[in-house]
Amino acid sequence: MNTQKINTTTFEKRKFYNDDDSGRVFLFALLVPILLSILFTLIQNAIAGAQNVEPETISDNIWFSFAYGITCSAAYVILYLVYNKCYRIEYNAIGMKVKMKWHTYAIVIAIGVISLFGIQYFIGVVDNLLKLIGFPLEEALPGSPETLTNPQSLGTFFLAIFATALLPAITEELLFRGIIFQGLRSRFGDNSSIFISAAFFALMHQNLQQLVYPFILGSIMAWIVVRTGSLLSSMIVHFINNFLVILFSYLRNTTGFSIALPNAWWTYLVAFVLLAATAAIIYLIDRFYFKHQSATQAERTSQKTSKYIFIAIGVGVALYLFLTIFTFVSAMG
Repeated sequence: MNTQKINTTTFEKRKFYNDDDSGRVFLFALLVPILLSILFTLIQNAIAGAQNVEPETISDNIWFSFAYGITCSAAYVILYLVYNKCYRIEYNAIGMKVKMKWHTYAIVIAIGVISLFGIQYFIGVVDNLLKLIGFPLEEALPGSPETLTNPQSLGTFFLAIFATALLPAITEELLFRGIIFQGLRSRFGDNSSIFISAAFFALMHQNLQQLVYPFILGSIMAWIVVRTGSLLSSMIVHFINNFLVILFSYLRNTTGFSIALPNAWWTYLVAFVLLAATAAIIYLIDRFYFKHQSATQAERTSQKTSKYIFIAIGVGVALYLFLTIFTFVSAMG
Protein backbone atom coordinates (compact mmCIF):
# COMPACT_ATOMS: atom_id res chain seq x y z
CA MET A 1 0.00 0.00 0.00
CA ASN A 2 2.74 2.47 0.93
CA THR A 3 4.74 1.59 -2.18
CA GLN A 4 1.71 2.20 -4.36
CA LYS A 5 1.13 5.60 -2.72
CA ILE A 6 4.72 6.66 -3.28
CA ASN A 7 4.60 5.66 -6.95
CA THR A 8 1.36 7.54 -7.52
CA THR A 9 2.74 10.66 -5.87
CA THR A 10 5.95 10.41 -7.87
CA PHE A 11 4.03 10.74 -11.13
CA GLU A 12 1.79 13.60 -10.02
CA LYS A 13 2.39 16.90 -11.75
CA ARG A 14 3.71 19.88 -9.83
CA LYS A 15 1.26 22.75 -9.46
CA PHE A 16 3.86 25.43 -8.81
CA TYR A 17 7.29 26.61 -9.95
CA ASN A 18 10.35 27.01 -7.72
CA ASP A 19 13.55 29.02 -7.99
CA ASP A 20 15.31 26.10 -9.74
CA ASP A 21 12.79 26.60 -12.54
CA SER A 22 13.36 30.36 -12.52
CA GLY A 23 17.12 30.01 -12.93
CA ARG A 24 16.97 27.34 -15.61
CA VAL A 25 14.30 29.06 -17.70
CA PHE A 26 16.04 32.44 -17.49
CA LEU A 27 19.21 30.83 -18.85
CA PHE A 28 17.24 29.36 -21.75
CA ALA A 29 15.37 32.65 -22.33
CA LEU A 30 18.70 34.47 -22.35
CA LEU A 31 20.52 32.13 -24.73
CA VAL A 32 17.74 31.30 -27.20
CA PRO A 33 17.52 34.82 -28.77
CA ILE A 34 21.33 34.98 -29.03
CA LEU A 35 21.50 31.61 -30.79
CA LEU A 36 18.62 32.56 -33.10
CA SER A 37 20.30 35.88 -33.87
CA ILE A 38 23.48 34.03 -34.86
CA LEU A 39 21.47 31.57 -36.96
CA PHE A 40 19.58 34.33 -38.79
CA THR A 41 22.81 36.26 -39.35
CA LEU A 42 24.29 33.18 -41.04
CA ILE A 43 21.14 32.78 -43.14
CA GLN A 44 21.20 36.49 -43.98
CA ASN A 45 24.83 36.32 -45.12
CA ALA A 46 24.20 33.17 -47.14
CA ILE A 47 21.24 34.71 -48.98
CA ALA A 48 23.15 37.96 -49.53
CA GLY A 49 26.09 36.02 -50.95
CA ALA A 50 23.86 34.00 -53.26
CA GLN A 51 22.10 37.14 -54.55
CA ASN A 52 25.28 39.24 -54.60
CA VAL A 53 23.79 42.01 -52.43
CA GLU A 54 24.74 43.64 -49.14
CA PRO A 55 23.63 41.69 -46.00
CA GLU A 56 21.71 44.77 -44.82
CA THR A 57 19.47 44.43 -47.87
CA ILE A 58 18.30 41.06 -46.55
CA SER A 59 17.95 42.09 -42.89
CA ASP A 60 15.93 45.17 -43.92
CA ASN A 61 13.45 43.01 -45.81
CA ILE A 62 10.11 43.03 -43.98
CA TRP A 63 9.53 39.30 -44.45
CA PHE A 64 12.98 38.38 -43.18
CA SER A 65 12.32 40.47 -40.06
CA PHE A 66 8.86 38.93 -39.74
CA ALA A 67 10.33 35.42 -39.91
CA TYR A 68 12.86 36.30 -37.22
CA GLY A 69 10.17 37.70 -34.90
CA ILE A 70 7.89 34.70 -35.39
CA THR A 71 10.76 32.27 -34.79
CA CYS A 72 11.76 33.95 -31.52
CA SER A 73 8.18 33.85 -30.24
CA ALA A 74 7.74 30.23 -31.33
CA ALA A 75 10.98 29.29 -29.53
CA TYR A 76 9.64 30.72 -26.27
CA VAL A 77 6.35 28.82 -26.60
CA ILE A 78 8.22 25.59 -27.33
CA LEU A 79 10.47 26.25 -24.33
CA TYR A 80 7.40 26.72 -22.10
CA LEU A 81 5.71 23.54 -23.36
CA VAL A 82 8.81 21.33 -23.33
CA TYR A 83 10.02 22.54 -19.93
CA ASN A 84 6.65 21.89 -18.26
CA LYS A 85 6.44 18.44 -19.83
CA CYS A 86 10.01 17.44 -18.96
CA TYR A 87 9.69 18.55 -15.32
CA ARG A 88 6.08 17.37 -15.01
CA ILE A 89 4.60 20.75 -14.12
CA GLU A 90 0.98 21.71 -14.77
CA TYR A 91 0.74 24.17 -17.64
CA ASN A 92 -1.51 26.46 -15.62
CA ALA A 93 1.13 26.85 -12.90
CA ILE A 94 1.78 30.20 -14.62
CA GLY A 95 -1.52 31.43 -13.16
CA MET A 96 -3.55 32.17 -16.29
CA LYS A 97 -6.91 33.38 -15.00
CA VAL A 98 -9.33 34.82 -17.53
CA LYS A 99 -12.26 35.43 -15.21
CA MET A 100 -11.78 38.93 -13.78
CA LYS A 101 -14.27 41.72 -13.15
CA TRP A 102 -14.81 44.14 -16.03
CA HIS A 103 -13.49 47.07 -14.01
CA THR A 104 -10.32 45.08 -13.24
CA TYR A 105 -9.80 44.70 -16.98
CA ALA A 106 -10.39 48.46 -17.35
CA ILE A 107 -7.83 49.20 -14.63
CA VAL A 108 -5.28 46.89 -16.28
CA ILE A 109 -5.77 48.60 -19.66
CA ALA A 110 -5.44 52.02 -18.02
CA ILE A 111 -2.19 50.95 -16.35
CA GLY A 112 -0.86 49.86 -19.73
CA VAL A 113 -1.56 53.28 -21.26
CA ILE A 114 -0.40 55.26 -18.23
CA SER A 115 2.84 53.26 -18.03
CA LEU A 116 3.83 54.10 -21.59
CA PHE A 117 3.19 57.84 -21.35
CA GLY A 118 4.55 58.04 -17.83
CA ILE A 119 7.84 56.29 -18.51
CA GLN A 120 8.81 56.99 -22.13
CA TYR A 121 9.85 60.62 -21.63
CA PHE A 122 12.05 59.61 -18.71
CA ILE A 123 13.63 57.02 -21.01
CA GLY A 124 14.24 59.87 -23.44
CA VAL A 125 16.27 61.56 -20.71
CA VAL A 126 18.25 58.35 -20.19
CA ASP A 127 18.85 58.12 -23.95
CA ASN A 128 20.18 61.67 -24.01
CA LEU A 129 22.62 60.79 -21.24
CA LEU A 130 23.75 57.73 -23.21
CA LYS A 131 24.34 59.96 -26.23
CA LEU A 132 26.63 62.14 -24.14
CA ILE A 133 28.88 59.16 -23.39
CA GLY A 134 28.88 58.06 -27.03
CA PHE A 135 26.56 55.05 -26.86
CA PRO A 136 24.86 54.33 -30.23
CA LEU A 137 21.08 54.40 -29.86
CA GLU A 138 18.54 52.22 -31.63
CA GLU A 139 15.00 53.02 -32.74
CA ALA A 140 13.52 49.54 -32.46
CA LEU A 141 11.55 47.94 -29.68
CA PRO A 142 13.71 45.79 -27.39
CA GLY A 143 14.63 42.62 -29.21
CA SER A 144 12.63 43.51 -32.32
CA PRO A 145 13.77 44.17 -35.90
CA GLU A 146 13.60 47.88 -36.74
CA THR A 147 11.70 47.29 -39.97
CA LEU A 148 8.83 45.90 -37.91
CA THR A 149 8.77 48.68 -35.31
CA ASN A 150 8.98 51.54 -37.78
CA PRO A 151 6.12 50.66 -40.20
CA GLN A 152 5.76 52.75 -43.33
CA SER A 153 2.49 51.29 -44.65
CA LEU A 154 -0.78 49.86 -43.38
CA GLY A 155 0.33 46.33 -44.29
CA THR A 156 3.59 46.53 -42.34
CA PHE A 157 1.65 48.16 -39.49
CA PHE A 158 -0.55 45.08 -39.07
CA LEU A 159 2.42 42.75 -39.48
CA ALA A 160 4.22 44.70 -36.76
CA ILE A 161 1.24 44.48 -34.40
CA PHE A 162 1.16 40.71 -34.79
CA ALA A 163 4.91 39.97 -34.73
CA THR A 164 6.23 42.58 -32.28
CA ALA A 165 3.24 43.49 -30.12
CA LEU A 166 0.88 40.53 -29.77
CA LEU A 167 3.25 37.54 -29.94
CA PRO A 168 5.95 38.92 -27.57
CA ALA A 169 3.25 40.00 -25.12
CA ILE A 170 2.11 36.38 -24.91
CA THR A 171 5.35 34.45 -25.22
CA GLU A 172 7.64 36.64 -23.09
CA GLU A 173 5.03 36.77 -20.35
CA LEU A 174 4.74 32.96 -20.34
CA LEU A 175 8.38 32.81 -19.30
CA PHE A 176 9.12 35.99 -17.35
CA ARG A 177 5.94 36.70 -15.37
CA GLY A 178 4.86 33.07 -15.67
CA ILE A 179 7.63 30.60 -14.88
CA ILE A 180 10.44 32.91 -13.73
CA PHE A 181 8.44 35.27 -11.52
CA GLN A 182 6.24 32.56 -10.04
CA GLY A 183 9.30 30.44 -9.24
CA LEU A 184 11.07 33.36 -7.56
CA ARG A 185 8.01 33.97 -5.37
CA SER A 186 8.46 30.52 -3.80
CA ARG A 187 11.88 31.58 -2.51
CA PHE A 188 11.89 35.37 -2.08
CA GLY A 189 8.24 36.35 -1.59
CA ASP A 190 6.25 38.84 -3.65
CA ASN A 191 8.00 42.19 -3.19
CA SER A 192 11.57 41.02 -3.75
CA SER A 193 10.52 38.76 -6.63
CA ILE A 194 8.89 41.69 -8.44
CA PHE A 195 12.23 43.51 -8.68
CA ILE A 196 14.40 40.41 -9.21
CA SER A 197 12.23 39.24 -12.11
CA ALA A 198 12.27 42.78 -13.54
CA ALA A 199 16.08 42.76 -13.37
CA PHE A 200 16.09 39.42 -15.23
CA PHE A 201 13.75 40.91 -17.84
CA ALA A 202 16.08 43.90 -18.30
CA LEU A 203 19.15 41.67 -18.54
CA MET A 204 17.47 39.56 -21.22
CA HIS A 205 17.46 42.55 -23.59
CA GLN A 206 21.28 42.67 -23.45
CA ASN A 207 21.54 46.37 -24.30
CA LEU A 208 22.48 49.34 -22.13
CA GLN A 209 19.80 51.45 -23.83
CA GLN A 210 17.20 48.81 -23.00
CA LEU A 211 17.99 48.46 -19.31
CA VAL A 212 15.89 51.03 -17.46
CA TYR A 213 12.62 50.78 -19.38
CA PRO A 214 12.27 46.95 -19.27
CA PHE A 215 13.13 47.06 -15.56
CA ILE A 216 10.41 49.61 -14.73
CA LEU A 217 7.83 48.00 -17.00
CA GLY A 218 8.79 44.51 -15.77
CA SER A 219 8.23 45.64 -12.18
CA ILE A 220 4.78 47.00 -13.06
CA MET A 221 3.80 43.82 -14.91
CA ALA A 222 4.93 41.56 -12.04
CA TRP A 223 3.05 43.75 -9.56
CA ILE A 224 -0.16 43.55 -11.61
CA VAL A 225 0.14 39.74 -11.73
CA VAL A 226 0.32 39.64 -7.92
CA ARG A 227 -2.64 41.99 -7.52
CA THR A 228 -4.93 40.36 -10.10
CA GLY A 229 -3.73 36.80 -9.67
CA SER A 230 -3.62 36.43 -13.44
CA LEU A 231 -0.84 36.33 -16.00
CA LEU A 232 -3.35 37.64 -18.54
CA SER A 233 -3.15 41.08 -16.92
CA SER A 234 0.59 41.41 -17.60
CA MET A 235 0.05 40.19 -21.16
CA ILE A 236 -2.47 43.01 -21.65
CA VAL A 237 -0.10 45.66 -20.25
CA HIS A 238 2.76 44.28 -22.36
CA PHE A 239 0.65 44.29 -25.54
CA ILE A 240 -0.67 47.82 -24.99
CA ASN A 241 2.86 49.09 -24.44
CA ASN A 242 4.24 47.57 -27.65
CA PHE A 243 1.09 48.40 -29.64
CA LEU A 244 1.23 52.10 -28.75
CA VAL A 245 4.93 52.30 -29.67
CA ILE A 246 4.16 50.82 -33.10
CA LEU A 247 1.05 52.98 -33.53
CA PHE A 248 2.85 56.27 -32.85
CA SER A 249 5.73 55.20 -35.07
CA TYR A 250 3.26 54.49 -37.90
CA LEU A 251 1.48 57.82 -37.39
CA ARG A 252 4.79 59.67 -37.42
CA ASN A 253 5.81 58.03 -40.69
CA THR A 254 2.47 58.45 -42.47
CA THR A 255 1.06 61.72 -41.08
CA GLY A 256 3.98 63.48 -39.40
CA PHE A 257 2.19 63.37 -36.03
CA SER A 258 4.61 62.85 -33.16
CA ILE A 259 4.37 62.79 -29.38
CA ALA A 260 8.12 63.40 -29.04
CA LEU A 261 9.22 66.44 -27.05
CA PRO A 262 12.07 68.76 -28.06
CA ASN A 263 15.43 68.43 -26.38
CA ALA A 264 14.99 71.37 -24.01
CA TRP A 265 15.51 71.89 -20.29
CA TRP A 266 11.77 71.79 -19.57
CA THR A 267 11.53 68.36 -21.27
CA TYR A 268 13.57 66.92 -18.41
CA LEU A 269 11.18 68.50 -15.91
CA VAL A 270 8.16 67.06 -17.74
CA ALA A 271 9.81 63.62 -17.83
CA PHE A 272 10.35 63.51 -14.06
CA VAL A 273 6.90 64.93 -13.32
CA LEU A 274 5.22 62.30 -15.51
CA LEU A 275 7.30 59.52 -13.94
CA ALA A 276 6.34 60.71 -10.45
CA ALA A 277 2.69 61.02 -11.49
CA THR A 278 2.74 57.46 -12.86
CA ALA A 279 4.17 56.14 -9.59
CA ALA A 280 1.51 58.08 -7.64
CA ILE A 281 -1.34 56.75 -9.80
CA ILE A 282 -0.12 53.17 -9.45
CA TYR A 283 0.19 53.65 -5.69
CA LEU A 284 -3.38 54.98 -5.49
CA ILE A 285 -4.71 52.09 -7.58
CA ASP A 286 -2.86 49.65 -5.36
CA ARG A 287 -4.03 51.35 -2.18
CA PHE A 288 -7.66 52.03 -2.99
CA TYR A 289 -8.66 49.52 -5.67
CA PHE A 290 -6.58 46.39 -5.24
CA LYS A 291 -6.82 46.77 -1.49
CA HIS A 292 -10.31 45.27 -1.84
CA GLN A 293 -9.18 42.45 -4.12
CA SER A 294 -7.90 39.07 -2.97
CA ALA A 295 -4.25 39.36 -4.00
CA THR A 296 -2.57 36.03 -4.65
CA GLN A 297 -0.05 34.77 -2.16
CA ALA A 298 2.77 32.43 -3.14
CA GLU A 299 3.73 29.67 -0.75
CA ARG A 300 7.36 29.95 0.38
CA THR A 301 8.70 26.48 -0.39
CA SER A 302 12.45 27.05 -0.84
CA GLN A 303 14.82 27.51 2.08
CA LYS A 304 18.03 27.84 0.10
CA THR A 305 18.53 29.85 -3.08
CA SER A 306 18.96 27.64 -6.13
CA LYS A 307 22.40 27.44 -7.69
CA TYR A 308 20.71 28.04 -11.05
CA ILE A 309 19.77 31.54 -9.92
CA PHE A 310 23.42 32.41 -9.33
CA ILE A 311 24.48 30.78 -12.60
CA ALA A 312 21.76 32.68 -14.47
CA ILE A 313 22.77 36.01 -12.93
CA GLY A 314 26.45 35.35 -13.65
CA VAL A 315 25.84 34.44 -17.29
CA GLY A 316 23.38 37.32 -17.78
CA VAL A 317 25.70 39.96 -16.33
CA ALA A 318 28.75 38.59 -18.18
CA LEU A 319 26.94 38.65 -21.53
CA TYR A 320 25.51 42.06 -20.77
CA LEU A 321 28.91 43.57 -20.00
CA PHE A 322 30.50 41.91 -23.02
CA LEU A 323 27.85 43.19 -25.45
CA THR A 324 27.88 46.67 -23.89
CA ILE A 325 31.67 46.95 -24.20
CA PHE A 326 31.51 45.52 -27.75
CA THR A 327 28.89 48.13 -28.72
CA PHE A 328 31.02 50.96 -27.32
CA VAL A 329 34.15 49.71 -29.10
CA SER A 330 32.28 49.25 -32.39
CA ALA A 331 30.87 52.77 -32.18
CA MET A 332 34.31 54.23 -31.49
CA GLY A 333 35.91 52.22 -34.29
